[in-house]
Amino acid sequence: MALRCLNFVKNISRNKSIIYFVRHNSFNITEKERASAAKTFKTENNVTYLEDPDTFGTISKIPIIKDEIIEDEGDLQEENFQSSRPLKSQQLTIKQYSDIIKQYVQNKRIKEALDVLEVRMLKEDRVKPENYIYNILIGACAEVGYTKRAFKLYNDMKKRALKPTGDTYTCLFEACMNSPWKENGLKLARNLRNLMIEKGVEPNLTNYNVMIKAFGRCGDLPMAFKIVDEMISKKIKIRVHTFNHLLHACITDKESGLRHALIVWRKMLTLREKPNIYSFNLILKCVKECNLGSKEDIQELINIIKATILQANNKSNRPLQIDSSKDKHSKDEIKLLLSPSSVSKDNDNELQNSYDHSANQLLPIPLNEEQDNTSQNKENSITLRFVTQNKPSKTNQSVPNLLSQTLQLEQVYGLQEVNKVQDKFAIVGGQDDFLEQMAFYSVKPDIKIFTQMLEVIDNNIEAENKVLCTIKSMKLLPDIEFYNMLIKKRCLRLDYDNAFAVKEIIEKESKRRMRLPNKKRRLKVNIMTYGILAMACKTKEDGEKLLNEMKEKQLKVNIQILGTLLRHGTANSKFGYVLYVMDIVKQENLKPNDIFMKHLELFNEKCEAIYKQKQVNSVFVDAYNGFSKSYSKWLTEVNIEETLKIEDPWKQFQETHPETVQREIFKIDEPKRFYKRNRKFVPLIVKVN
Repeated sequence: MALRCLNFVKNISRNKSIIYFVRHNSFNITEKERASAAKTFKTENNVTYLEDPDTFGTISKIPIIKDEIIEDEGDLQEENFQSSRPLKSQQLTIKQYSDIIKQYVQNKRIKEALDVLEVRMLKEDRVKPENYIYNILIGACAEVGYTKRAFKLYNDMKKRALKPTGDTYTCLFEACMNSPWKENGLKLARNLRNLMIEKGVEPNLTNYNVMIKAFGRCGDLPMAFKIVDEMISKKIKIRVHTFNHLLHACITDKESGLRHALIVWRKMLTLREKPNIYSFNLILKCVKECNLGSKEDIQELINIIKATILQANNKSNRPLQIDSSKDKHSKDEIKLLLSPSSVSKDNDNELQNSYDHSANQLLPIPLNEEQDNTSQNKENSITLRFVTQNKPSKTNQSVPNLLSQTLQLEQVYGLQEVNKVQDKFAIVGGQDDFLEQMAFYSVKPDIKIFTQMLEVIDNNIEAENKVLCTIKSMKLLPDIEFYNMLIKKRCLRLDYDNAFAVKEIIEKESKRRMRLPNKKRRLKVNIMTYGILAMACKTKEDGEKLLNEMKEKQLKVNIQILGTLLRHGTANSKFGYVLYVMDIVKQENLKPNDIFMKHLELFNEKCEAIYKQKQVNSVFVDAYNGFSKSYSKWLTEVNIEETLKIEDPWKQFQETHPETVQREIFKIDEPKRFYKRNRKFVPLIVKVN
């Protein structure tokens, strides 16, 4: 056997072509590769081999091209995530993160507050957030009207398997309510309500209240009343806060919102709910902004009030009642006249005997002394007559106060459409009766009540002085908003001297209140004060004086104030005044708004039409030529196309807060990572009985 092997080796060494055939019969190899591949290896027995005997097989001779390793992005992220794992000492508690977020929210830093969750908690510290963190951020976005981001946080919350709470839905409805686009907010509110119904989420009282407010402010008043009906069907007690939200919803209906508000008020009294300060504030706002509707709506209102009072009479011993006592003296029945010509002449002749002809006004005076003794039950009857504009009355009108508990409505069978604010305020009692109703319900008026009352009282100096005397008698301190409203009311009736007199009152009052320890009760003019005073600056000198005074007070002028000054210049065709305001806009680097540009364009068109006429004063021609050149140059310098672009209201919440030149009093207090426990050693004392 050994001899055979030796012979086989000898034959291999003699005939190399056999080996080449065996090794390369399945591969195409050139002659150059064969020559380069032919190598000899010797062993210790002087046996020569063509190839390395330690190498088995022929595939190893084929060159292997190593491919580049393709790294997966997910693997890299996972590797970085594992390598940069934070320490336990670096992480904070949920309470500490929430404290940091609340500090940003209090200073209106929405972007920074969101970065605490999205950057610091999730990326840097890798802390799993809870629904409490999301509720804070959703509420912060809802408060400023950032609706899109509020619902995005809600979706992220559901992706993390966090269960939304009642506070979450409350904040989401507030986001719909404060949306800059009411149609979009109404659509989101409806979808959210349908989602709650599909998921079987049972709303609580707070959810119902915010739903009423959201649908009311977005313009869906029937849905707001439908939600109240749902609360009643579920036997949820309707409290005064719910009625206040309904009153707030009624303000959106400008045509007949006051009618809805009075119906809600009567229903609140029927259910024995006591109105609070917010209820009276909302009634005044309804009087200022809303109407009663048509004559048919007023008739329907009277019928509803009668029905609610009669319903209350059947339920309790001390009901809200109508004085339905009928006397045989039908002459004394009082009419709420539609107009002097709408009532028959016979009735007018009968009523004229009981009225004061000198004042041309209905008064609760009996026909004679005998009837005064025999009909004592009519001494509390309420009278109302709306006098025509040709003969205005100077004495106080006696009208039915629809806010009071006891009403005498059986004697009122004539109606009139009420449009003036003073007449609408008379229906709810006027100044004296309105304050008496507040005293009846033990509600003390604040300065905000009188601020809103200024807008609905008579437009004369006597009524305003009466309000000031009432405030002084109640020992209330007027704030700057009250004085601003007083200045505005006097400027609107062109009483500029008395308007500037209010400013002097503010200066004297501010000096007197400087010694008060409470800084909130001190008086100081603000930007709104100068914005209203700009309504009284009819000349360029007055405007310069106002702007210089603002510089002394370190108040920056805005485009609204300059727009008011521009309006005076364009109305009186004062080219110097208009050019002065335009220069201030360029110097202060302000962006003109639509109203500002509209006044300028109308003024330019008006002057151009006068310029094209044949008989034109040469002074006007020279002034207009100088204005047109300055106007065209001003348009290029201000870059009107960029300034008039519609800005995204949410853009300010997507950028970090800009750094100001002046130093801001704002600093984030980082929570302590370690807390020292102050533990005192208390020795154990064994008590032996």
